[in-house]
Amino acid sequence: MKIYSYSKLSTFENCAFQFKLRYIENIKVDKDTIERFLGNIVHYTLEYTYLNREKLLKKENPKEAIVQLFRHFWAKGSEHTTDFKKFGGYKSSIVVVKRGRGPEDYKTMGERCIERYFDAYFPFDQNKVLGMEERIQIKLDPAGEYLLNGIIDRLDETPAGDIEIHDYKTGANTPSQAKIEKERQLPLYQIGIAEKFPGKKITLIWHYLMSGNEFPLVKTEAELQGVKSETMGVINEIESTKDFLPHKGPLCNYCEYFGTYCAK
Repeated sequence: MKIYSYSKLSTFENCAFQFKLRYIENIKVDKDTIERFLGNIVHYTLEYTYLNREKLLKKENPKEAIVQLFRHFWAKGSEHTTDFKKFGGYKSSIVVVKRGRGPEDYKTMGERCIERYFDAYFPFDQNKVLGMEERIQIKLDPAGEYLLNGIIDRLDETPAGDIEIHDYKTGANTPSQAKIEKERQLPLYQIGIAEKFPGKKITLIWHYLMSGNEFPLVKTEAELQGVKSETMGVINEIESTKDFLPHKGPLCNYCEYFGTYCAK
């Protein structure tokens, strides 16, 4: 059976046709949305901040230094940044879907995200960081037939020795607690790392950076078993699907295939 990921499963649930084009036919389209670009640049800025915490603390104005880092990443990507991953800056081809907004509006939103996070967590020494952009594999069944890959934004160990899985969200909408409790992504990541930390309490933390809201959650073993069963059910549905039909809705405007491979 193929190895899946949370994003692949979400794509299938949102639109089976998009899943087919992206992951079965492997059709690559050079189309990016401003929301995705913004999310990437905020993630890169926070990752760099934690990896280079000591250097940034020595700056005369650390907050302004981190905001300037965000602005540099936005404009030029990782250019002139020798100790970090490679990525590109803003391009005019990046699509802005929402009317009445332009790239500078989103850049300002990103700056506010960084400033808000700085105000809440500076000097970023609450926990010991075990990993940034930590790649994991998630085994859903004892035989290892149902596998997923995942990337954890930040993996921490608290002073008490507990484990925290942190995830940064840059979407405009902040969900309710009830919706967070139904989310599968971070519980799946917990399943993936649990064997490394036997007996440890693991807390899942969603950071909604636009609003500054934070949602910590501890899952029971029974809840994690439910997540496993639900996820294997989605995988079984994908494997048995013959006709990957499009689902028309508000997310279509953000799809790289909309208007070309999928009619408007």
